[in-house]
Amino acid sequence: MIKSKIEIHDKFSVVINVTYDTIFKKKRSKYTTITYLFFADTLNINSKTYPATKFYNDVRLFLKYDAPKYTLNDINIEEDSLFKKLINNTEKFIKDESVKNNTHYKEQVKMFAATLSSLISKEIDSLIRKKEVSPDDITSFLEKIDSILLKFRSHVVFTVKESTIKEKNKNAIFYADEHISNVVELQLMKLFIYLQNNKFKSLILNKVVNLINSEQNYKKQKGYDSPKDKNINPEELLFKRNQLKKYIDSVFFLKQDIRKDGAVFEQTLLALAAGLAMIFSTGIAFYYQQVYGNFTLPFFIALVVGYMLKDRIKGFFGSLFMSKSNNLFYNYKINITNSLGKRVGSIKEVFSFAPYKKLNEKIKKYRQIDLIVKSDSESLNEHVIQYKKKIEIYPEKFGNDLPDEKIIGLTDSTRLNFHRFIQYMDNPKKEYILIKKGEVYNKIANKIYHINIIQKYYTEEGIEFNRYRVIMNRNGIRRIEKISL
Repeated sequence: MIKSKIEIHDKFSVVINVTYDTIFKKKRSKYTTITYLFFADTLNINSKTYPATKFYNDVRLFLKYDAPKYTLNDINIEEDSLFKKLINNTEKFIKDESVKNNTHYKEQVKMFAATLSSLISKEIDSLIRKKEVSPDDITSFLEKIDSILLKFRSHVVFTVKESTIKEKNKNAIFYADEHISNVVELQLMKLFIYLQNNKFKSLILNKVVNLINSEQNYKKQKGYDSPKDKNINPEELLFKRNQLKKYIDSVFFLKQDIRKDGAVFEQTLLALAAGLAMIFSTGIAFYYQQVYGNFTLPFFIALVVGYMLKDRIKGFFGSLFMSKSNNLFYNYKINITNSLGKRVGSIKEVFSFAPYKKLNEKIKKYRQIDLIVKSDSESLNEHVIQYKKKIEIYPEKFGNDLPDEKIIGLTDSTRLNFHRFIQYMDNPKKEYILIKKGEVYNKIANKIYHINIIQKYYTEEGIEFNRYRVIMNRNGIRRIEKISL
């Protein structure tokens, strides 16, 4: 099954997260994703102005394990909970400080911190989205957080003071502790703003503030960077928090080795083109040598002409072979490797402009849904980018570098940067006239553009579609709308 989500990453970028939540255990899992981007002709995005090199500069691909399915309620209660696994891996590392146990210990620490941070964020988002949030819901959530932090920090104390783990190997637990505290502080501030805006009683607000204050005091006491420390530069504070987040989240990210697809075949074709050109020029040389002999003017002219035609023939056949072979290969092949350097799968990707007439009928149908001006598709005069990815996952290596058997899914995050597309956009504000009760008013509105995205997924279960509309102007992305199909 596939789960897809799109969100704004920054002013000019969107991130499309696609989660393949089941990786087969006995056979290779294969998925194909095709993303279509529709651009108005006024933006001047076409095969001449926007070649593949620019597209791949604007696209970043991140691959990571889908986080294990835990909740805050069972993260430290169940027998196979993350906290229990953290204790077990720590004890195993204390008994035998081998490289393998060291790796598993550090990965388990990072996994606990990353998963807990994600769960706290999701729980607060869930509370904010609820139609009715009671004071009891907030109190229960704060008690859960307090209980988990208490248990985890008792384990931190044990690891640091009572265990025989060497000092250099204790950094992982310090980084995890500081990162969790940062996340709790930031997410509780988000919750506090929501509660304050919704006029909750001061008793509940004070509980949230007290926990935030407790976290900031804890960081100061432990020597972590805290907002309470007046000597801390705010820029450095935020930079360190970002570095800690990258370190902790790295446990789920997979490495990529990017190579040009079909490179060997391409060089073989070019060599073949060079060989054909050489046969032609050598044949001319042999013929004129036999007819006119050596060191004659006709033979000299034949050599020069043969050399000139050789280069042209080489270029002609090279271009011909390459154009024919482009349909056989993707642009790039990405080998996916885990933290142990083992290959767990591969991705092939290809970019092209697709003529509207040649699009699949369903793609055309879904593009015409919710049109503002009901007209035939040809009059839209849109240019269509087609970005195709073929994903293959090997079950025998997938997830075996992490100490958690609950990892069964893969998340493909594609970040698309639209900054290059604003070049031909109009000014972000436009005036229009409103006449009311005989009076003329000049009004100002945002001048917006629509970039439509349709995604097509091929899976073992069948074909799925999603459509989104990115609404933006020269100042950046304003919002994203999901279109029902």
